[in-house]
Amino acid sequence: MSPRPTQLVSINNHSFQTSRLSCRPINIHDRNLYQQLYCCEKVMRNISHPLSIEQANTAFERAIKLQNSHKPKLMSWTIIETSTQQAIGIQGLTWKNKYNHMEADIGFMLLPKANGKLFPEEAMGALMEYAFSYLSLTKITAHYTKANLATQRFVKKLGFTFPEIENELSKAKSDIIFCYAEPEKQVTV
Repeated sequence: MSPRPTQLVSINNHSFQTSRLSCRPINIHDRNLYQQLYCCEKVMRNISHPLSIEQANTAFERAIKLQNSHKPKLMSWTIIETSTQQAIGIQGLTWKNKYNHMEADIGFMLLPKANGKLFPEEAMGALMEYAFSYLSLTKITAHYTKANLATQRFVKKLGFTFPEIENELSKAKSDIIFCYAEPEKQVTV
């Protein structure tokens, strides 16, 4: 089965849409979604230990504060399935270097009920297109555990490159795989 198209349909105020999804900046109304994602053992199994409600609330407040700063270090989007108008996940960009706003890490979390529908490819593909075209990023990096085969499949579909030397070193030290995408390397699926 081939992935569904991820071409951006429309863009407005850091919000964007695909044929099946709408992505908008997180806001104060997303606290429950944030808790569902960050406190869920199944969602967090390849990321970290699940957070407590208190820890999730603290992380949520921090994310809102960072996103609302003049030059944000973190931007997060709520992913909404347009057919149901239900929030199904969160994705985001984190700038590692405050002096270089041309490169960012990308991350993605999806509620278990939304798995198996090719939403990661569509949502992350749209975020990559938005980041390269409208935020002027020149490089997007991702990292995930070796055990997270679903992420490995969809980052490959999205055209991420896997630097062999860096990954050989990382494999020896941990279970983390690193990859990156650049505007000309991105594949619209």
